[in-house]
Amino acid sequence: MIRRIFRVLLVVAALATAESVAGAPAATLLRLCADPDNLPFSSATGPERGVYLEVGALVAARLGMTTDVVWWHTAYGRRAVRNTLLAETCDAYVGLPVDAGYMDRQVSVTRPFLGVGYAIMTPPSVSFARLDDLKPHRVAVEFRTPPQSLLATREGFSVSTYRSAEDAVDAVARNEVDAAFVWGPIAGYLNLKKFAGAYRVVPVAGEGMQFRVGIGVRKSEEALRRRIDEALSQLEPEIRRIAEHYGFPVAAPVDLTAAAPPAASPAPATSASPAASAPAAVATSTTPAPDTVGAGRAVFNQGDAAVERDPQGGRHRADLELPRIGAVDALTRRQGTSTITMPHGSLPAGIRLVTRAAAVSITATSPARPTVT
Repeated sequence: MIRRIFRVLLVVAALATAESVAGAPAATLLRLCADPDNLPFSSATGPERGVYLEVGALVAARLGMTTDVVWWHTAYGRRAVRNTLLAETCDAYVGLPVDAGYMDRQVSVTRPFLGVGYAIMTPPSVSFARLDDLKPHRVAVEFRTPPQSLLATREGFSVSTYRSAEDAVDAVARNEVDAAFVWGPIAGYLNLKKFAGAYRVVPVAGEGMQFRVGIGVRKSEEALRRRIDEALSQLEPEIRRIAEHYGFPVAAPVDLTAAAPPAASPAPATSASPAASAPAAVATSTTPAPDTVGAGRAVFNQGDAAVERDPQGGRHRADLELPRIGAVDALTRRQGTSTITMPHGSLPAGIRLVTRAAAVSITATSPARPTVT
């Protein structure tokens, strides 16, 4: 009798457990993958959490969930995704590129919630409508970035190359240069937080200049991706306010690299207008050379580009060869005795290094058979 009662109790307990598991509520914790030191995107310290963490918290709240953060430095892009999201230590990676070729066998990315890319920061006194309008001005770029490649293929620019976007922006504030052509989120954040919005930050469209980001989940978590997608569609005004709070350039990018419009047809020649018979000026195309700019188009570690960028901050690997250095060398030779400021790195023949405190001065030693001194 006792054994029979015990068996009945076991069956009841098993049924109760099965019913509890079948009717268990959905997970209430959304674990976010994030970099601990990568403002304006994410931060583990200080009063500001960063755009991506605040967007993640907004999405979680919309889904009735709370958040936890799994910290991992994102300097190596895909490796960070593998060691966090794909290792199942976190559930959502905010700020992955919305691109069909980005880890699409393992990662599913939501609709884009924000555009990020390069921008030009200038004082209000510097006006420009096209890239060539900056030729009379000194322009700072970051080492091994698409802006550096773009300007290296064009004559007439006075370019200084710095180790980081922060250094380039600070150079504008110190009046060493007149403009900084760098990663827009960094320029906008520093302009707002460090310089109280004293400068203009204009997003630039063009090849390898602008990208869209979403929230990535594991490929097996399609239900979660759909829920996040729905939440993002309802949070657009709030996300824009967050981006503006961190100084992100949210205006529509301007295609400064487009060719100038054709010159107006000249008026018929008259005796009172001798200059009218002169031929109209021919517009010169400013389309970047694909062999140089193409090397920097694959932001977020896509393809075989020489520039490798992390998904959240725009930091660059410093251990990759830069085929575009040859273009810088050629530009230096064409312009004669020009000086380009840049960090230490491998340089082609014909370049002479003069060490300074924070950078080096680079000049061509000879237009004929150069030597390295």
